[in-house]
Amino acid sequence: MKSLTYTSHASLDLDAADVEAIHRSALNANALDGITGLLVFNGTHFLQIVEGAPDAIDDLVERLRRDPRHHALEIRDERAIDRRSFADWSMDLVRVSASYFEALETVRDHLPPETAPEVRDLVIRMTETISGTVSL
Repeated sequence: MKSLTYTSHASLDLDAADVEAIHRSALNANALDGITGLLVFNGTHFLQIVEGAPDAIDDLVERLRRDPRHHALEIRDERAIDRRSFADWSMDLVRVSASYFEALETVRDHLPPETAPEVRDLVIRMTETISGTVSL
């Protein structure tokens, strides 16, 4: 299996209905493709970590690169994994504040207890990145 983490910038005209549509389509498509993961949105940036078969993840990334609802997609981490950290989530959406400390607390509270320590650290580091405390 493969895990991939990326960040991207939301389109300026993205609204709450668009974010819900992204979440719904991810839930449906990912369930069909055997992809699980977490999507974090802070109003201006997306952070997503996805897990699944390498071909399914690669196909998803190609679809994401063509999606006009965001831009500047940057792969932040890609690795082989033995087990899923988000096995019960075809795609969970966590909306966070743009404030680093509030976002960090929300993300920490939301991560499943079985999340691998290296994945937990990665999500926290990337939350830092999209919150502006570390340059993109």
